[in-house]
Amino acid sequence: MAQTVSWGVLGTGVIAQRFVSDLLGRPDARLAAVGARSAGSAQAFAAAFSQASGAPAAVAGVEALAARPDIDVVYIATPNSDHMDSALACIEAGKSVLIEKPIALSGGQARRIAEAARRKGVFCMEAMWMRFTPGVVRAKAMLEAGEIGDPLHLDARLFFPRAPNPPGRTDDPAEGGVILDLGVYPVSLALHLFGAPTEVSGFGLDRGGAAAQQAALALGWNARTATLSCGSTGEADNAAVIVGTRGRIHLHRQFLCPPFLTRVRTAAAPAPADRAPPRRQAVGRLAFAKRLLQPLDFRRVALIPTPYLGFGLRHQIDEVHRCLLAGARESPIMPLADSIRTLDILDRVRARPQPLEAVA
Repeated sequence: MAQTVSWGVLGTGVIAQRFVSDLLGRPDARLAAVGARSAGSAQAFAAAFSQASGAPAAVAGVEALAARPDIDVVYIATPNSDHMDSALACIEAGKSVLIEKPIALSGGQARRIAEAARRKGVFCMEAMWMRFTPGVVRAKAMLEAGEIGDPLHLDARLFFPRAPNPPGRTDDPAEGGVILDLGVYPVSLALHLFGAPTEVSGFGLDRGGAAAQQAALALGWNARTATLSCGSTGEADNAAVIVGTRGRIHLHRQFLCPPFLTRVRTAAAPAPADRAPPRRQAVGRLAFAKRLLQPLDFRRVALIPTPYLGFGLRHQIDEVHRCLLAGARESPIMPLADSIRTLDILDRVRARPQPLEAVA
């Protein structure tokens, strides 16, 4: 493959706009064409991202985009319910694909995409950009280096309040609701850090037959656990914490692309007898107060900046370029097996939603 990677983009929404903005930050990336259901929408998008070589081509429909010989890889940023069909159309045309998360609506659909990509010998990856952001990369490296001892637990939450009107993708059961819109992130993070779980439980809360608006999951491994939650009816700090035997790592708001981490490294705490001297021991009030106000005697805290480029999407683009130029068919950081496992887990949660009114 030539050193310049030519991209096609399918979809013209906000995420596609941010993606192309970050894409054009690479000198070896070229936006060759934009596709949308409406030719007018594609033309407006293409005009907004004209390059020195001119505006990218604008076409209507995935078939026209996939048929272009000047495209190496297609970024699919259409609604969730369209991901599989568009991905299969591009793959069958011999195009590599980067598919916006969730890669599909179910584990079964994700398997169809993976099988098609392997059969055609093209690169395929879910656009789980979180795994490539500097903060998540650094947290995983710290974990693997044993900086907080043996990992024990992950807690991650992702809540963004959404106005009920007009209804959006989190309200549409056909799009998977909040479970597929937001739940993919904490589940994918858990798999990225701890591997495939052996135990899964969880449920979603809906509003009178609409898609789930809130969900909670518990995952288990041999010696590790995770509690994960997401929702669209309230706001949270959207942070994550990894707990280990000798400390913890905080991924601050938002854990998808944290601007900084905090590592709290804990050594053996002083014995209770050392914290408060016996009354018979002659220790002045000032000396005792100093001992109470020195928690850093047994704890070390480090604030670790993790700046990112653009909207944070550039880092997954870097990985796609690396894989394409190396002739790889999958990313070792975001393998298709993890995309399938994530949806298998979420399939179980989506299968048993509970009405909010039934919860006291």
